[in-house]
Amino acid sequence: MKKAKNKLHLNTEDIYQKSVIRKCRIEENIDENIRLDKYMGDRFSYYSRNKWQDLIGQGLVLLNGIKVKYTRTVNKGDEIEYHIIGMKEPEVDKNVGIIYDDGDLIIANKPANLPVIPSGKYYHNTLHTIVKQMLNCNINMLNRIDRETSGCVVMSRGHETASKFCAMIARRKNIKKRIKKTYIAIVENAKNIEDNFIVEGYMLESGHKYYRRFQTLHKESIEGSKYSKTAFKTIKRFDDYAVVMARLYTGRMHQIRVHLYSKNLYMVGDKIYGKYGPKVFDDFIEKNIIPEGFFYRQALHAYSLEFNHPITDKLIKVKAPLAKDLREFIKKIKNI
Repeated sequence: MKKAKNKLHLNTEDIYQKSVIRKCRIEENIDENIRLDKYMGDRFSYYSRNKWQDLIGQGLVLLNGIKVKYTRTVNKGDEIEYHIIGMKEPEVDKNVGIIYDDGDLIIANKPANLPVIPSGKYYHNTLHTIVKQMLNCNINMLNRIDRETSGCVVMSRGHETASKFCAMIARRKNIKKRIKKTYIAIVENAKNIEDNFIVEGYMLESGHKYYRRFQTLHKESIEGSKYSKTAFKTIKRFDDYAVVMARLYTGRMHQIRVHLYSKNLYMVGDKIYGKYGPKVFDDFIEKNIIPEGFFYRQALHAYSLEFNHPITDKLIKVKAPLAKDLREFIKKIKNI
């Protein structure tokens, strides 16, 4: 009598035959004691954390070329090799503009709905890969913005420039070396919006049943929270809508969106902190549906950067022209 093949072995063989092998490197600073399964679940959320645990257990996720347990912690610089099965990568707008390039430092104008680095369902269709192919060189990503956000992203060819730029980001209290970042956003529920206002407080990942990384803003510091500050200026008004300029003094996840939400101002197209709340995000992820008339992406644009060059100390000032879809939306609400 033939011995039945191990079911797990069959599944693993099938996965090897039908899957695509992909690799990623942890370029960003991450918190200590982040487990491999949590990192993969957060960065590549098309699989649940439990699914990643199964794949890691089957040896289909390697950390620095080695099979490890899913409880293993990861660090900046680690390389991860993993398998994905039967998943088509979404198409993206590859019309990336280079608005500054001195042979080392590069600043690109990123289109909306283009991820900066591999994440989720995206691997080849990323800003990193597109610019690398455009310029035919290796590049380091020096800052990131959300996939849906358009505008300025900084890169470098050299590692020294990358290291010094990251040190500049860390030295927020040094005014001379501070990086000035300005965004433009379109908001609604804005009939009574102030001309100028500052929002500051302590942001905390509080969680929500429809979005587990939901951030809340608190007046006082509490355990796990981080200080945040944004200065807003209203530059255009259209009945219930407004166009605002946001100057960042800190760089927390979802900072501008959370700060607007705390003032009952909702960024147009925001699936998490918008006027319908994070249920929109859940429906979009699970069912690929959004409310009728809902703008297809968050109306946020990384408009300008101002900083001293990390090597030459020369003052760099760049602006990324407002994305076409946002210009058209402003024209539309202007005529309402």
